[in-house]
Formats: sequence, structure tokens, C-alpha cells
Amino acid sequence: MDAPLSVKRLLEQVKARLEPPFAAVCVVGEVSNFRGSGRHWYFTLKEEGAALQCAVWAGQQRFLAHTPANGQRVVLKGSLNLYIAGGSLTLAVTHCEPAGQGDLQARLRQLEAELRAEGLFDRPKRPLPRFPRKLGVVAALGGAALRDVLEVTAQRAPGIDLLIAPAAAQGERCVPETLLALQEIQDPFWNCEAVLLVRGGGSLEDLWAFNDPALVRAVATCRLPVIAGVGHEIDTTLVDLAADRRAATPSQAAELATPDRTALAADLRRRTEALTAKVAWRLRGFETTLNLLTDRGLLRSDPVLRNQARLGALSHRLDLAHPRTRLDQAATRLALLRQRLRHASSLADGEADRLRVREAQRRLSPALARLIQLQDHRRAVLAERIRGLDPTAPLDRGFVLARDAQGLPITSAGRVAAGQILHLAWRDGAWTSTAQASSQD
Repeated sequence: MDAPLSVKRLLEQVKARLEPPFAAVCVVGEVSNFRGSGRHWYFTLKEEGAALQCAVWAGQQRFLAHTPANGQRVVLKGSLNLYIAGGSLTLAVTHCEPAGQGDLQARLRQLEAELRAEGLFDRPKRPLPRFPRKLGVVAALGGAALRDVLEVTAQRAPGIDLLIAPAAAQGERCVPETLLALQEIQDPFWNCEAVLLVRGGGSLEDLWAFNDPALVRAVATCRLPVIAGVGHEIDTTLVDLAADRRAATPSQAAELATPDRTALAADLRRRTEALTAKVAWRLRGFETTLNLLTDRGLLRSDPVLRNQARLGALSHRLDLAHPRTRLDQAATRLALLRQRLRHASSLADGEADRLRVREAQRRLSPALARLIQLQDHRRAVLAERIRGLDPTAPLDRGFVLARDAQGLPITSAGRVAAGQILHLAWRDGAWTSTAQASSQD
């Protein structure tokens, strides 16, 4: 038995025997997974049941008559190279020309035409809810697409609930699991208001499940509006065409489905400022009308003067209701009654009349006392009410009356602006001051 060869030695022998016969080979196939890594181009040339790794080195790119692209069927010329360190076989491309559309691209266009004839792509698109409370997400667990949706939703609208229905992102399980997830999310029990169907980027083969006719029909007939964020911006599947909204990426799908709380806060501030400006304008108009009426003597703009006038009227009413006034009136009436009594006594002839007079005098004194007591109580109540209505009474307890330049009382700190003139009144004097800006927000 011969001595075993090392891996490197074996590959060196294969390289020496393989590369010379295939130093100039011509091959046809479909381009897939095209990518640029640094300065070089790498892609896969494939057909059903076979694939070959290809590379276009940076120095050779300017000599190519055609740049390969995913899905194209091309004819390549080049040499086979065996990379010993990695054990990989690569076709170093020196010439590229188109050989017609790839099989997958042709099949994709055929499917699109068939489904478009069914009206799945031209149906009226359903509007998205502006302020959803719950969204359904169909995505692969642990994938970058689901992570992007969660991050964007948490940043823009953290109060929205998400119902995640897991489904494989590619392979044989992708279509049945996605169909089952869509059917479950539509159940009214979950109260979802829209569906996000998301998946990260990939080659045409990786995203081919999202061109499945059954899945496209399920998206088009979904009870809820569907936002499709499959692949990257350059990737377009038939599910994207059937969805109510198409997003370039999963992150954009989350942005389309959720309101931006920062933008809402800015809009609220803008509306509040506009409303405040409108109210201020109306108040200035009212102030102008009030000043005109005041100048004409039809209205008093100073609330202190109005309260003082009301206080004077109440004081006058209190004087009229003072027990002394009532007592004087009662005394006058008593004197009149006594005079009438004396006159009646002088006319009385019998003892019975004198007894009636004495009984009337005895009953009159307690009645007068009760009347005086009642009037004293009413006077105390009215005096207490007057003291409560006196606008200068709080000044005796250490309060300060603040008024603006027009003499209107200031009842809120929000009405004071920095630099505004303030008129301050104490119990024993008054000052004029200027408002300073607060150091706190």
C-alpha cells in the first residue's frame, strides 16, 4: 500500500492536472447571489442540480463587455482555479455576455402575469390604521427582520402591542407556516388591526417562497391590511405587489405601521402654539373692546373698583338691616302704640281694659327682645360675608395683590413673561417690579 498523501499534496496534484485542460473554458448558466467583496466580484453560476463559484478580479472588470446581474443567463469564459488553502474550485471570468433571461426570472414574470390577470395586484388597497393598538408580525424567530421591527416599534410607539406569529423565512416550510400564521393573525380573537410580513434580504432563490401563488392569494384576500417588507429595496416579490403597502425593508414596514410619537409631539406643540396665538389674539380684541367701554364710562375695568362698589352697596344694605335701625323703628312704633294705648286707656271705663293693656305690655317686651337678638345675629352673618368679599382683606394676612400694566389681577404664573412690569400691593403700601425668568423648566 502506498504511503498516504497529505491534503495539500493531494490538492497540488489535482491542481496540476485540472487547471491546464480548463485554462480557457466556456460555460453557460444563471447568475445568482452576485456580490462585491472589496474590489473583486463574486457570484454563483447555476442551473438545476449544479452550481459553480465564479470570480471577476478587479484588474479584469474593465475588460468585460457585460456586467453580470442576479437572474441573468450568461455565457462566461475563463479558467478554472483550485484554491488549495480553501479546497474550493473557482472560475476566474475573463469574458461575459448575456444569454437571455434566467429560468427563475422567466418563471417569475409568468407567475406575475397569471396573478395579475386574476386581479390580485390591481385591487383597491386598504388604508392602514393611523393609531393602531395591536399589530400582527409574521417573521422568523431570531431573525434580523423581527429584531428591526421590534426596535423601530419600541422607539416610535412603545405602547403598541405586537402579536408575533413565527414562520420560516425560506425553504419548504416557509409557505405553509406563513399561510398558517396569516390565518391565525386574522382571527378576531386577537384584535389585530394590521399585519407586517417581513423577511431580511437574500438572493432570488432565497426569496422565491414569497412568489408562491397560494401565499400571494392569501395576502391579497387577508381580512386585515398587510404591509410587506420582504428583502431589501432592490428585491421585489409577488407578495410585495399583492400587499396593501410595500416597504423597502422590515424597518420601513414598522415605520409605515406605527405612528411616530416624536412627530406627534411636535404636531401637538405646533397646534398648541397656534391655538394659544389665536386665543391671545381674541383676548387682545376683547381687551380693546373693554378699554373702549371703560373710556366711555360704560364699564369699569378695574376689578378692585368693582369689588369696592359692591362692598359699598352691601354696606348700605347692612346699615339698613342693622338692629339699631330696626330697634329705632320698633321704638317709634312702640311710642306710637303707647300713645294710642294711653288714648285708649283714657277712654276705658272698666277694670278689664286696664288688664288687657297690662297683658299687652307684658307680651310686647319679650317680643322686642327676640327681635333685637335675631337682628343682631343677621348683622353678624352679613358682616362676616362683607369681610369675605373685601378684596383687601387678604393683604392683612400677608398676601400680595399682583396686577399687570393694565391693572388686571394676575392669577396664574403662566401669564407672567420675563421683563413684564408688575404692580404689587401690600397692606401698607405698593411697589412696581419687573418679572425675572425662572431658573427651572
